[in-house]
Formats: sequence, C-alpha cells, structure tokens
Amino acid sequence: MRPVQKYVVLGLSVEGNVSSEPTAILASAGISVGDTITYPSEKKFRTALERLWAMKIFSDVQIVVENIIGNGMYLVFRVNELPRFSRWEISGNDELDEDDIEKKGDLKKGEIVSPQKMASIIKKIKAEYEKENFLNAAIEYTLEKDAEEKENYVIVKMKVTEGEEVYVGKIEIEGNTAFDDDDLKSELSETHEYTWWKFWRSSKFDKKKYEEDKQSLLSFYKKNGYKDFQLISDSTENLSEAGAIALRLHINEGEQYKVRNIIWEGNSIYTSDELNARLGFENGDVYDTQKFEENLKGNRDQTDVASLYLDNGYLTFSAEPEEQRVGEDSLDITIHISERNQFRNGDIGITGNTKTQDNVIRRELFTLPSEYFNRAKIFRSIRQLSQLNYFNPEKIRPDYKLIDDKTVNLIYSVEEKSSDEVNASVGYSQAFGATGALGFTINNFSLAEPLSGGAGQILNFQWQFGEGNRFRTFSLNFTEPWLYNTPTSVGFSIFDTRQVYVFDYRQTGISGRVGRRLKWPDDFFRGDWEMRYQQNNTLSGGGIYLEGKTSQVSVSQVISRNSTDSPIFPAVGSNVSLSTEMSGGPILPGNVDYFKLNFSSEKYTPILGNNKFVFYNSLQAGYVSGFTKDSKIPPIEYFFMGGTGIGYFNTIPLRGYEDRTIGPQTAGGATRGGSVFFKSTVELRYSLTLNPIPIYLLTFAEGGNVWDKPKEIDVFNLKRSIGFGARLLILPIGMIGFDYGYGFDDVYFRDGNPDGWRFHFVFGKGF
Repeated sequence: MRPVQKYVVLGLSVEGNVSSEPTAILASAGISVGDTITYPSEKKFRTALERLWAMKIFSDVQIVVENIIGNGMYLVFRVNELPRFSRWEISGNDELDEDDIEKKGDLKKGEIVSPQKMASIIKKIKAEYEKENFLNAAIEYTLEKDAEEKENYVIVKMKVTEGEEVYVGKIEIEGNTAFDDDDLKSELSETHEYTWWKFWRSSKFDKKKYEEDKQSLLSFYKKNGYKDFQLISDSTENLSEAGAIALRLHINEGEQYKVRNIIWEGNSIYTSDELNARLGFENGDVYDTQKFEENLKGNRDQTDVASLYLDNGYLTFSAEPEEQRVGEDSLDITIHISERNQFRNGDIGITGNTKTQDNVIRRELFTLPSEYFNRAKIFRSIRQLSQLNYFNPEKIRPDYKLIDDKTVNLIYSVEEKSSDEVNASVGYSQAFGATGALGFTINNFSLAEPLSGGAGQILNFQWQFGEGNRFRTFSLNFTEPWLYNTPTSVGFSIFDTRQVYVFDYRQTGISGRVGRRLKWPDDFFRGDWEMRYQQNNTLSGGGIYLEGKTSQVSVSQVISRNSTDSPIFPAVGSNVSLSTEMSGGPILPGNVDYFKLNFSSEKYTPILGNNKFVFYNSLQAGYVSGFTKDSKIPPIEYFFMGGTGIGYFNTIPLRGYEDRTIGPQTAGGATRGGSVFFKSTVELRYSLTLNPIPIYLLTFAEGGNVWDKPKEIDVFNLKRSIGFGARLLILPIGMIGFDYGYGFDDVYFRDGNPDGWRFHFVFGKGF
C-alpha cells in the first residue's frame, strides 16, 4: 500500500465529457493546478466527487491519478454524461392523447434524462390513467440515440399498455353482525358493485372516492354508537371478467355504546339542565359521536353548548369531554367546562374596502362596541355584508384580537367586487319579434359623489324595445336604502311603457317608495310601501278589454322575510313575501278599481353536507279582482304564464313552454290573462364556482297554471315541465342563463301532443 504523503497537482484533464465543457467540470470539482493533495486518504477527492454528483448530469464520476512524478501528480476526471432529451415517441396510448402524456412528461429539449426523472414522469402518467379508471396501466420506456441531433441526444420511446378499465364486480364485507351487507354497501355512496339493471349508477372504481367511502363507513358506525369500530383490512382482487375487481373489507364492529350519565363540571353560569338541553342526549340514548361533537362545539343551527357561551361573551370558553366505560356497552361522560372571563367588544375595525364607505358597512353590522362578544351576531353581520353584493363573499373574514382579559377588538376584512350592471341585448320573442334592451344599474351609487360612489344607493335606468313600437318601456329608479343612517329606505320611479299584444296599451306614471327593516317577529322581516300614480291608455282592447284613457292611484304593501345567505347563489335560508295592492276602491281617486294579492315562498336547503349542492323549492300564487262587477282593471294587471317572462308585463315564467301561452284563451286562441295563478318549482342546484365568476348548474321540475276565476282553481291541473340549465354572473353584463325545458302538456300547438323541448335564454337580468 502506498504510504500517505502530500503531492502538488501538476495537471488536470477530463475524459468522457460530450456536451459539458471541461473547464466547467473542473470548476465544479474545486481542485486546481498547484493545490496540495494528501494521497491516498484525501478529503478533497471526496468533496470533488460530491460536487460533481450534485450537478445531476452524470451517471458515473471517477477521479484517477494518471501519473506521479516526484512530489507531483497528474489527475484525470473520468465522467459518463446522462443523455439529453430530444423528442418523444409514444405508442399504445388510447385513453390519453400524446399531448396529455407529453405535458405530464414536462421534458424540454436538451434537458437531462435521468432514471429518477423518468420514474417521476411514469408515476404522474399512471396517476392520470387512474383518474380515467385504468388502474392496471403499465408503462415502459427505452432511450434511443437520435441520429439527427447532437451526439448525446436521445429519443424517449414510451410504450403504454393500458389494460382494461377497472370496475367493481363484487363487494364483500366480513365481520358485520349489527348491519347487513346491503346497509353497509349503501354507505359506500361513490363505490358501487356492478348490477346490470342499475344503468344510472356507475360501478367504476375510483381510488380517491373509495378512500372517502371508507371514512363514510367509519362515520356511519360511530353515528350509531359503535365508537370502537375498526376497518381491520381491505384489499382488491382481480376477477375472471376483464377489468372486474372484488373489494374485500374486513371489519370489527365492537360494542354499541349508550349514554348512561352526562356529568358537567366547572359550569357556574348555566345549569346542568340548560347544558343538557343544548347537548340533546338523555340516559339510554345511543352514543352518536357526530351529534355529540356538533351539539357540544358547533352545529349548523347554532343551538350547541359552545354557542350558548360564545353568544354571551365567553370568548375563551372551552369544553372537554372525558369518557368512562361502564360495563360492556355504557358510558359515563364527564364534560369539563372552563368558562373563564366574559368579554366585551372594543373597536370594530374594517379593512379592504377601497370603494364602499365605512358607514355603509358599519350600518349592516350587528356587532357594536361595548356590547358583549356574540358569535351569532358576527355570523349575522357576515350574512348582511354578503347580501350587499359589494364584496367577494368568500373573502369576508372576521377576526379578533384580545386586548386584555375582558376586551376584544373585532376586524372585518372584505374584498371589493363590482356589482354594477350594464346591459345591451338583442333577442327575439314570439309576441314582439325582434327585441332589445339598453340600461345600467349602479348598485353602490353616491348621489353626493357620483363619480366615486360607495354610498350604497341604487340608480337604475332601463330602455327595452320590441319590433317597431309594439313593445317599449323606459324606467328610471333611485333608492336610498338607509335614510339618515336608519334602516329606512326611500326611492322613486318614473316610467313609460307601451305593449301591443292582443291589446294595445300605454302606461305613464311615477311612484314613491318607503321601506323599513322590522324588529318583530324578528329582524329578518321588513315592510315596504309604495304609492303610484299613472295614466293608462288602452288604444285597442283586442275585443277583450275596455278601451280608452284611465287614471289610477295605487297603494301597495309588501311584508317579506329574507334569511338567505347570498343574493347570487343562496344555499341556506328562505325568502317569503306577501304583497297586497289596492287601486281606486272606496278610498283612492281615479277610475281604475281593483285589489291584488301576490304570495311567494322560496326555500334553500344544502344537501350532501356542503353548500355546493342546494335543493330549492318555491311556491307562488296571485289573485286580482275588481271591487265591483263594473270595475276597470288594466289589461297588464291580469296574470300570464309561460316562457321566461322577460319583456312582458305581469308574466310568470314557466319553462318548457312558449312565452305567455298558458292561461285563459280568446275565441281566436290568444292568451288573454287570468285573475288567479299558482306555480310550484323544485330545483337541484350545483355551484361550480363563486369566484371570480359565479357559475351554477341546475335541474328543475315545475308546474303552474292561470285561471279566470278562483272557483276554477285546480292544483292537480298544472302545466308541467322538467329540464336543466345553467347560470353565470358576468359583470358588468349581469346574470346570463339558459334553460332547456320539456313541456309535458299540449299548450301551444294544440295538436294533442306535448309541447316538447324549448330553449330559454336570458341576458342582462338577474333571476
């Protein structure tokens, strides 16, 4: 063995390099001519090798002592470069096209092709195949020198063997005694075994959804008191049918536990009976762990134990349960309460509002300085800010900062968005031919500072027109929603309209409005009152309505309750209103004489555990009548139904049918409007996104009808339809939507066949 001694580096050279410069390799190695080397146990050699491997461009690196002369030596760095990427050649792929595979490959020309890089690429491509349900896809590759490129450039030849698309042929469950197989399989909501006649249900195997389903199975057992439930093992096995697999789950249910005693410790503010009422468990109840956790620390209805404290200032309250098993199947649960201090609100801060004035935001807040901290009021404040539609609802964030042991500052963070609308539309309707509209709505207007806005006032102008002068309407509206910083709204409207449809009718007038948020029965209620003066001119009655000029003074009242969480895509709450209107009669002047009632109820219910899927149902009804048999009722006050209702007076939408085709008919077959209507709608809505462009899809079923007189009402004789559609909000245009509806009844053609499919499009109007 050569004795250890010091040598001076006399010369350095590089062998095996193809595209790398020798000077760059030597610089990376960190050894230079003239350096002193202790050989053979030299640390500098190890360091140089580590540096060269770190370059990740070599498959082999060696440092060789080429020659030793006296106390000097010559070194050779022998390297083997990894190949560089030239192009792909892919074969065997069908489900994924070459572009998709190359994107996952993410190799640029000239990039190093290492085994580690290729292993990562294959993993990504397999993951894409798994998304398409090809779990057995096999991928191999070879490297071939590219004769058309530089010496070290290679073609990556990838061979894909996709195999069969995998589906669940059988689900086998072992160890269950409390629930039968079918009950448990139904809890696997996204993983279904193949059944030929259940054509509407997919049996494709999705690994991600299968993992979620296993958690659903765990939740199901714990909800039913089996807190010791275990999924001992699960496995997959290929069946004889191509692509079919069997899922085998081995479970241990454990015992079903019941609550024997609930013991509260540390509570002094509220009695144990009060806390038990919130918790919702009695002796002998099955121990539903999900219900217990929610009712202790936070449920959707805010009726839990934590809300009782947090809505009364106990911000740092905590509740920790301790379970003690009694016998084989019972539990004594001790809940340790720490009430701590009661906090009051300090400063209420607002950040992020670049346009909306602070006072516009503050007047919607239910949290006030010096009041006790109240979580429910924070949630209500967030709801009010969402209803303004000035801010991105997903970015309204409340926060707090403890100042001392009795004071907390609140901060509301918002992100402004535009809610103004400008519309310019052109369309076609059956009644009026070519139609169009021009207009704008400024929802955050300021009369004092019209260029900057931000005062929360509403200014609206609309001009709609139909073919020639057959349809035309002008309107100008202004609303101040908070008069003198009180929840009192005032507004006015000026309007002029003309419509030629069976009748030829013109209406010109002005109206004034006042409204108020009410405190009783609760503060979701409000009342609105309007007085309207207008002149009517029925130029042609179409053989139905009285002709001539009339004047009228009308008074209307609307009592409403709106508890929805959003004006764009409500997911929770309801919106109910009752409108009454009187014109003329025994009190008011004018020669128009009628009263009118309108009722509307809408309910929004989230399903599947989130606010993306929402079940919507609504009921609408209306009635109009004169005070006497000789009362004059303007044509537009009667009810019409069908289509979208856009561009028509007093028309209730009913998808699947042509505009204004539902209701009493004239001898010539035209719809003349009725005095009473009823409509019911159910929808299943799915929100794709709320930001930056709110988009949701829907399916619907609805039915409605219009009758001449109340005694003719038959809620079992409704014009029915089903269909699907979509809505998206594009500012400043407004809401855009389409529906494709199928009318089951013969209304339009009167040929004994259903009206069939109709496409409905709405542009520039929220609905």
